[in-house]
Amino acid sequence: MHYSQRLLAYIKRAEQASQAAKEVALRDTGITPAQQTILAVLIEAPGITGAELARRCAITPQTITASIARLEAAGLVERRSHSVHRTLIEIHPTRRGTEIFARADQQVADLDAVLSDGLSKTELATLSSLLTRVTDASQDYLTRTATKQQDS
Repeated sequence: MHYSQRLLAYIKRAEQASQAAKEVALRDTGITPAQQTILAVLIEAPGITGAELARRCAITPQTITASIARLEAAGLVERRSHSVHRTLIEIHPTRRGTEIFARADQQVADLDAVLSDGLSKTELATLSSLLTRVTDASQDYLTRTATKQQDS
């Protein structure tokens, strides 16, 4: 089978095209798709730590630290000491960050509607189900591989 016909190639092309479209959709908000994802997590869970934010965004702690610094410099997030555990730093969206996120989220929702437009409700449900199964199979593979490596 040629690479271009493999499942992973189809997934990669879809991801690249949809991320490029997301970048265009977010352009006038002044934030990147990665920053939009970080803000989405912070809106849902204000006050989480950088480590937890990195886990939820599936990026490295180093990357989240740099991203938070950029978002903080732009006035979109702020770091605060935990009220009880002073050494623990919580990250919160600012009012401006919340407003920018709301605009960005609407742009992403509009893009999502455009991408879904060519699919029936049944096709969309099937696609969602299939992608979830691929995600689960990928995670199972990672778990099995990690277990094999530990046993070696």
